[in-house]
Amino acid sequence: MNGEPYSRTHCHRLNQHGNATLAALGGVAVGVILVLLTWLVVLMTKDDPAPAPQSAPAAVASVPVSVTTRTVAPKPAVKGTSNSAPAVGDVRSLPGGLFCRDLNAKGYSYVAAIDYWRLHGQPNQMDADRNGIPCETVYSRSDVAAYWNGREVSGVVFWSSGLFCRDLAARGASYAEAVRYWWYYGMPDRMDADKNGIPCETVYSSANVNAFWYP
Repeated sequence: MNGEPYSRTHCHRLNQHGNATLAALGGVAVGVILVLLTWLVVLMTKDDPAPAPQSAPAAVASVPVSVTTRTVAPKPAVKGTSNSAPAVGDVRSLPGGLFCRDLNAKGYSYVAAIDYWRLHGQPNQMDADRNGIPCETVYSRSDVAAYWNGREVSGVVFWSSGLFCRDLAARGASYAEAVRYWWYYGMPDRMDADKNGIPCETVYSSANVNAFWYP
């Protein structure tokens, strides 16, 4: 009877001691786990540092620029001069309907008169005898001869060289055509025996000669 209560009390004490040991071991395990978790958190924080905040760009200070304005006074125009005045010899700005005497009075050369004549369709008022040589009675014979000597006249067929005034008259050439022939072949002396610059005056009538040279 006395042994049974003792054994129950002893077993009860052993159970209490075992429970305390298990509780202590559980506390140690929990502490170890917490330490490991803390260590892992520290490692993760160390390997992936938070990015440093970027600094805002500094504002560029605007520097005022000084602007200097200069007023340039225009140069006064010179009166009485014109840069568009045509040069003597340029007949493109002249109106139509002029005569040879008008061009000569304005100081235009014989070459310029030819240009004007062609520019306006070779008007008959500048070539009254229709021989294809305009203004031959207005400009000097030397100027006319210098231009037409050896130069072909449009629409005119010349006879061969070496002819005399009588040969031209026999072929039916007018006095104007005889003069043109004389100019074309360099004013040969055989057609102007007295060398007065008027060819064939002894072959053609005085009326025809005077009508050509003194219209």
